Amino acid sequence: MSRRVLTLLSGAVLAASAALSVAAPAQAAVVEQGQGPMTTGEYCAAKVSYGSELGFYEYGSIRCYSTDRNGRLVYKGSGDPVAACRYSNPTKVVVGAKEGLPGHYLICLIQE
Repeated sequence: MSRRVLTLLSGAVLAASAALSVAAPAQAAVVEQGQGPMTTGEYCAAKVSYGSELGFYEYGSIRCYSTDRNGRLVYKGSGDPVAACRYSNPTKVVVGAKEGLPGHYLICLIQE
């Protein structure tokens, strides 16, 4: 009986060590990169409305604005936050976007 238990235990130990020896693939780190209203505004001007100057992350999207002669913001349209991140980081893998508070700035989540 003890021989059977030892055989079972040694088999379990071998299986466990084999499972541990298989290396899991390394997970890439995700870093946060903040973008101000002017940087996001470049995306707005190129992809949402030509006259846009500023972009803010508001209500789940990028809201694009220009300014009038009195310095007031004029809404010009909305865009996708992830698309704004990809526009500003064309050679990087963008995995998401979120709002930076206070100030409604855009935070891009980039895989390193």
